[in-house]
Amino acid sequence: MEKAKLTRILQIGAAALIVVLAVGLYRAKSDAARTEANVRRLHAEIEEREARLRELRAEIATLESPGRIETLAEERLGMVVGGESGALPADAISEELPAPRARSANP
Repeated sequence: MEKAKLTRILQIGAAALIVVLAVGLYRAKSDAARTEANVRRLHAEIEEREARLRELRAEIATLESPGRIETLAEERLGMVVGGESGALPADAISEELPAPRARSANP
C-alpha cells in the first residue's frame, strides 16, 4: 500500500509539473509573439524615419544649392555674383579700409 501511495503522489506531482510547464511555455510563446510584433513595428518606424531623413537631406541640398542662393541674393538683395555692384572703386578703397598700423617691437 505504501508503494501505491508513493506512486500516486509522484503521478500527481508529475501531472502538476506538466501543467506548470505547459502554462510557462504558453506564456513564453505569447511573450515572444508580442516582442516580435513590437520589433516589426520598431523596424517599420525606423524605415519611415530614415525615409524622412533622406527627404530632409534632399531638401537641405536644394535649399543650399549655390544657384538658388545666387537667385535669392539677386532678387531680394540686389546682389550679383561676380558683378561690380559689390566692388569698391579704386579711389574709395583707402576711405573704406583702415590704414595699416605699424607693428610694435615688444619682445
